[in-house]
Amino acid sequence: MSTTTDRYIELITEVKDTVYRLALNLLADRSEAEDVAQDVYERVWRTRDEVLSRSYPRAYICRMTRNLAIDRLRQRRDTAISETRGMSSGDGNSIIEINDMAALTQQYIAELPERQRITIYMRDVEGYSFEEIAETMESDPTTVRMNLSRARKTIRDRVLKAMNYGTRQD
Repeated sequence: MSTTTDRYIELITEVKDTVYRLALNLLADRSEAEDVAQDVYERVWRTRDEVLSRSYPRAYICRMTRNLAIDRLRQRRDTAISETRGMSSGDGNSIIEINDMAALTQQYIAELPERQRITIYMRDVEGYSFEEIAETMESDPTTVRMNLSRARKTIRDRVLKAMNYGTRQD
């Protein structure tokens, strides 16, 4: 029979790469993603009995990762707003200049609404089930399927539009 510590180590070993990649996907900063991952491991350790007793502990850990990463993004946004009050950043025309289709697709994924972005990442990159994603997103599997479908359609439409840019089709 394994101890709680053994089960914790087994669970963290199983999800550590996913936790880091999810945080990195949301934050786009390696050091912040590492910090979030460490925070997740610490929180899971403190509440290990509760986490290990859940139906989908991996999904719960992903939800925790998502929430901590979103908190970091909010802090980053609030700091940036206070530092650059009145200044505008970003160039809407920069997407047109991207020739690499993979980079273009990544850009479109990054621009998806948060729930769609996380859903497509967890399903298509990490391979989570609809039930696990639903647990992470605090929704139901039908909503997850709908978000995934909408995300894929949005990306497909935007990529096709970019590929046909400058050509007129009547």
